[in-house]
Amino acid sequence: MLETISNPLLRVPEIDRLAAAAKASGVPVIVDNTFATALLARPIELGANMSVQSATKFLSGQGDVMGGLITADGEYINVVRSMSRTFGPILGPFESYLTMRGIKTFPIRMERQCANACRIAQWLGSHPRVSKVHYLADPKHPDAAAIRRLLPAGLYGALVSFEIKDAKKEDVFRFMDRLQLVVSATSLGDVHSLLLCPLIASHRDLSPKQRERMGIHDGFVRLCAGIEAAEDIIADLEQALTS
Repeated sequence: MLETISNPLLRVPEIDRLAAAAKASGVPVIVDNTFATALLARPIELGANMSVQSATKFLSGQGDVMGGLITADGEYINVVRSMSRTFGPILGPFESYLTMRGIKTFPIRMERQCANACRIAQWLGSHPRVSKVHYLADPKHPDAAAIRRLLPAGLYGALVSFEIKDAKKEDVFRFMDRLQLVVSATSLGDVHSLLLCPLIASHRDLSPKQRERMGIHDGFVRLCAGIEAAEDIIADLEQALTS
């Protein structure tokens, strides 16, 4: 089990090579493709057996639906169907409608969000209050070779993670409280920009030592760019960082 783009450090594994090695050992491969979406990557075409994705995020785009999707290859599709009948995780008709409605505008939204994230990452990279930026377009990204090989040129996702210089938990909270346009929320993929602190959200169950070993420090935050004007998002981050 792996992610196309990991949360929150935005690492990119070589899915095709890992899948080939796993299959050689008879191990099925499941990929969480939520951050990348099918616009950036199609895990089954890269050798995965199953691809899972949160419909709550980019596909619906409005933050008004709870749902998830599973895509499987010919070897495992009947297993998925059998499990769905046994355990009943079937998306309701209204949730299906909302997701299908959102998919109509998904590609253009995602392209805008990717473009906004790229501009935000570039701006953050030169900000004196920011010590490190994690973004897939960075030529110094530790997985730059895999990114160039597996992802389409110019589409690097809507997620940007960064570290506020010398910030402790209280400093991050003050920064989040000062945001006026960007919404503090434990989600992503909405039409408006969303920011979370892994320390109290996705990675709250890990000990401080575990987070430090992973590179998730106290000043670490994750931003998902929305479809607002990039200048407005940047202006909001600027005032929150410098207030």
